[in-house]
Amino acid sequence: MNLRLQRIKIEHYRSIKEVEIVFPENKPLVLFGPNNAGKSNILSAINRLLGERHPAYIDTFDSDYFQRDKESFPVIDIKAIFNGVFFIDKYGHSYNQIAIQYGREQAKNLLHGGDEKPIYIKTEDRLKYQSFLISAERNIQNAFNYGSQYTLLSKFSRKIHEALSSENRAELSIAFEQIKHAFEATPEFNKFFNAFDLAFKDSVKGFVHSLGVDFSAYDPNNYAKSMRIFAREGEYVRGFEEFGTGEQQILLMAFVKAYMQVFTSERFLLIIEEPEAHLHPLAQRWLKENIVKMCSEGMQVIISTHSPDFIDVEYIDGLVRVSKINGVTRTIQLSAQDLYDICIKFGVPPSETSPDNIIEYYSTKIFPDQLKGFFAETIILVEGGTEFFSLPIYLKKANFSLAEHGIEIVNCYGKNNIPLFWRLFTAYGYKCYPIFDCDSDINGTVKTFKAIIDNHDLITSEDQYFISDSYAYFGKDFEAYFRSTIENYDLLLAKAKNEFQFTTKPSIAKFIAKYSIVIPPFIEELIQHLEKI
Repeated sequence: MNLRLQRIKIEHYRSIKEVEIVFPENKPLVLFGPNNAGKSNILSAINRLLGERHPAYIDTFDSDYFQRDKESFPVIDIKAIFNGVFFIDKYGHSYNQIAIQYGREQAKNLLHGGDEKPIYIKTEDRLKYQSFLISAERNIQNAFNYGSQYTLLSKFSRKIHEALSSENRAELSIAFEQIKHAFEATPEFNKFFNAFDLAFKDSVKGFVHSLGVDFSAYDPNNYAKSMRIFAREGEYVRGFEEFGTGEQQILLMAFVKAYMQVFTSERFLLIIEEPEAHLHPLAQRWLKENIVKMCSEGMQVIISTHSPDFIDVEYIDGLVRVSKINGVTRTIQLSAQDLYDICIKFGVPPSETSPDNIIEYYSTKIFPDQLKGFFAETIILVEGGTEFFSLPIYLKKANFSLAEHGIEIVNCYGKNNIPLFWRLFTAYGYKCYPIFDCDSDINGTVKTFKAIIDNHDLITSEDQYFISDSYAYFGKDFEAYFRSTIENYDLLLAKAKNEFQFTTKPSIAKFIAKYSIVIPPFIEELIQHLEKI
């Protein structure tokens, strides 16, 4: 059984009072949320415990303690729980977890196995599972140098040297040229680089740079340390800093994937901060596909992101919303069972769904543009393109900025889908504001929105609407109300159809919103309610 990280618990670290995150199997873990919510603090805590440096020797500062209050919160605790034995101590006791505590009186930095008793972990045990952080600065050179024994290149060279020393040391001592030949004749070396080359080439199709290996220095104490990895553009050698952002990330992922394929006793957690940085939208989606693919093949990856291109409901158990309330970082992570329970709570008949099919149902219903709602504070849910395209224009004319208020409008592509999205976004703690048509169908509307609307007599007049702090609807529909309110509506409608040949409802509604000089009362009243949310 391959060692896999199952859970991380973080207490009293920076903005984090207490957070627990569950790692999904064969899927990426995605932290999403606004700037300064605490995503980087979560990544920093994980890398403190599992990264290159020994956690007990990492200094802490007053700013590392919760709310910068070391007196009230004197101990930082970071714990990792695995699916199997992480290490065995000298007494033969096995542990499936490792934890670090900073600030304890009896021991400034206490490394323990979950029971708060000091442990002394061997290097080979620490190497069983290690994290590597690609920060927002994208400095992968740290992974590909010999700065410490825990860098990727150092780990690889040590493995190769161990394999070489028993069979090839005498031959390697004859001449440096024979060293190169011996490397090429070493099964582990060839197996690794074949896997690395295949993983890298498959991932970077269309990239300018290729990858090369050079033996530019001779180190008889570890022949593998003579190796240098470099980028090549045609016949020219380039530095890692000349790699594009996407190339750097894929390079590291390909190296880790190949390493795990060859040296199966070691596992890695790859931490990528804002993988979308400096990538155009197509490249973001392409990188996301590679991350998902590598996770399906056994790599564990955690990313923080501000891009909907890295959100996918298909791995909902790996989605973690990070927010900050009164200066404290909060997380919301849902399992399929959690989402099922919420749907049942809000009136979905148990016969219509189950924990086994609810993810498939949502992933089929949701389109990429709707995922932008995960990056808002408040979400207006509308039936279709008519409202989606015209409402922002009316609101802007009334000097109301959606972006300033952290509001995203989500097109639900149908009236009956609004409750579906309302349940999903509400489950993640978002404030949702549905706007829908009554269509003069009281019974149908009540049935569809029974978990959302209050018990009152619905309005069904064409020229009327109902609006509250939690939802709004039109007596008949959106178009009928605006036609009754905008005096020159019919003239604008004729112009849209005859002069511009607009035929669809969304394009006509957008045209009328753009050229109407009237701001309907509904818009002005809607703004008043949105400002209260």
